[in-house]
Amino acid sequence: LHGFLIFTIIICAIIQTLYQRLLLLAFIMLVFVQPRDDKNKIITWLHSVAMWTTFGLSIILQSLSIGVLSLSMILPRDVHIQGGLGRRTIGNWIALQSEKYFGIKTTIEDENAIVETSKKGGACIFAMEPHDIFGYGAAACHQKLERLPSGRVRDTMECLVSSAMVNAPILRQISYWMRCGPVQKTHFRRKLREKESVVFVPGGVKEVFLMDPNNNYLVLYLKKRKGFVKLALETGTPICPVFCFGLDGSFAHLIPRGPMINKLSELVGFTPLLYFGRWGIPFGIPRPQKIHVVFGKLIDVPFRDNVIEEDINYYHELFLTEMESLFERHKIHEEDYLGRTLKIM
Repeated sequence: LHGFLIFTIIICAIIQTLYQRLLLLAFIMLVFVQPRDDKNKIITWLHSVAMWTTFGLSIILQSLSIGVLSLSMILPRDVHIQGGLGRRTIGNWIALQSEKYFGIKTTIEDENAIVETSKKGGACIFAMEPHDIFGYGAAACHQKLERLPSGRVRDTMECLVSSAMVNAPILRQISYWMRCGPVQKTHFRRKLREKESVVFVPGGVKEVFLMDPNNNYLVLYLKKRKGFVKLALETGTPICPVFCFGLDGSFAHLIPRGPMINKLSELVGFTPLLYFGRWGIPFGIPRPQKIHVVFGKLIDVPFRDNVIEEDINYYHELFLTEMESLFERHKIHEEDYLGRTLKIM
């Protein structure tokens, strides 16, 4: 019996769902709460049935979880459900629920520039900050929400995320239905050459390590992020700085520090950390904070056959200046940001 108890506790550490945790908790309680009267065979029998039933159900659920995860890895990421159900129904439903949950508000400073880019058959790079634990502010760019003006820029939009997101079980299919792709240079370049728009968070997972809720400044890791500027010059694609107010603070978190952790995060595409969501639940859903996504003025980037370092530095510096200016222009309307500043590293 004690062996089964130890085995159950080990399973608890890797359990996937709340129902499994509850079943295993019930099993553990039944193990410790033994009938006092061993002579009453009916009570003893009922106790045994209840104990082993809860244990059996938890094992069945665990097996089903492993089966679903395995099936997700076997199936292709772009698995199609009959009638386009994946993107048209599931993806759109997730986007609409995100809009409702976070009360997403959007402000577009230069809507006409986006409309004109669409009319010319062009695309845009929407560089959004900050990253925080999850950059879910990018949901504001989803076609179903219709927050951006209609046209090619919005209709071709894809959110670029880390390789971990597009390779993890279950998430790989969900990210596809949500119109997400890998933020790899080859994929990024191909999207721009095909005149298709993208939204991504240039600060990446590196920014997660720099988060500190005790500071009155917000860290953006952007000074070394120049790759997207080079791609913009190679394809003549305008860059739109985007800032998401209300994103930071969605989770409480404990983040391990150190150079080894930094390298590991960059290697695997995500940060190993412990975070607490709504109601303080570990790895739970984010708190329903109101999000305000502000789209700045487009930065016109010329096409260059031979991209030189001077051009990259010039437009990168212009992007940093516009991002900081965008934050300062709109923080006066955000009560939680009035006394805060940006620290670009």
